[in-house]
Amino acid sequence: MLLKTRRCNSSGCASQQRAALPVGRAATAFAAGLLVCVIAALNTGCATAAGLPDNVQARLSNIGVPASAVSVVVAPVQANAPALLSVNAQTPRNPASVTKLVTTAAALDTLGPDFMWHTNFYATGEVQAGLLLGNMVIQGGGDPKFVIERITEAMQTLRNKGLKNIMGDLVLDNSAFAVPTTDAGSFDGEVLRPYNVQPDALLVNFKSVILKFDPGTKKGVATVTVEPPMAGLDVPSTVRLRNGRCGDWRGKLGGNLEQAHAYTFSGRYPKSCGQKEWPVAYIAPDEYAGKALLGIWRSMGGTLSGTVRMGTTPANARLLLSATSLPLRDIIADVNKFSNNVIWRSKCF
Repeated sequence: MLLKTRRCNSSGCASQQRAALPVGRAATAFAAGLLVCVIAALNTGCATAAGLPDNVQARLSNIGVPASAVSVVVAPVQANAPALLSVNAQTPRNPASVTKLVTTAAALDTLGPDFMWHTNFYATGEVQAGLLLGNMVIQGGGDPKFVIERITEAMQTLRNKGLKNIMGDLVLDNSAFAVPTTDAGSFDGEVLRPYNVQPDALLVNFKSVILKFDPGTKKGVATVTVEPPMAGLDVPSTVRLRNGRCGDWRGKLGGNLEQAHAYTFSGRYPKSCGQKEWPVAYIAPDEYAGKALLGIWRSMGGTLSGTVRMGTTPANARLLLSATSLPLRDIIADVNKFSNNVIWRSKCF
């Protein structure tokens, strides 16, 4: 049973939560009420194939959704069994995120539930006294969930093996598959929403930044932290506080997040909000992986004497570490439970 009312997900609709919350609660009540009614229908006839139960219709009316805008089919799993409930079953609908079920089913059939992707770390020189005398190459293999925790784990493994500093370049290889050039804002114009991030063979942390605000105990200001740490992105460490209701706290902050080198805030953060997070798709997605990976490496005490650049893995490069992804079965759970658009797009390649 699905009630789709908008195209957004848990990581990308932060600025619309006030509008989304009543609909989300109504959808939960709708699904729960329908389920209870269908079970009761086996004995009482509460639900019939002719129409929605009265309590469900009342709920839809309360949230301003006409019954004609909802399609529902509830049927036993046995082949050719008659439907217990069928309402507007033949009306074409935009499938929206229901299409993720098709992609994940195909992935399971093709790859199997235990399939894992690999992100490989190579060296073009020897490691001596903690120094890599050459380039570090990070070769993406399509891992759709190469996030900060797993990046940190991989880099810590390299450091435990004795690699502390890179006396060369950090080369990023995302040539495992070709992705057509797409305007991230072509769907709805919201280029800063994480749900609009496009796939990449070296997809680092969903190409998104999380800004964390904490009014804490510092008088008059909220501290601001950035995850992951981004090399070359300047973000104020504090913002001024204001009194009053939390409400549209993002609007009250007046954030300018459309510059690749710096974020600024012209407003104030409502103290009543407590701790909040603001996920943002990085405005320069092609630069994201390099800035994030270098930022994480530096935050762990590592140094880089050269530059960050794109490239391919040399034939004579030596494998230092192959970081495996989560198994496909776990990735699929993340896609379907949280309706993660970028992972879904990544699995299409």
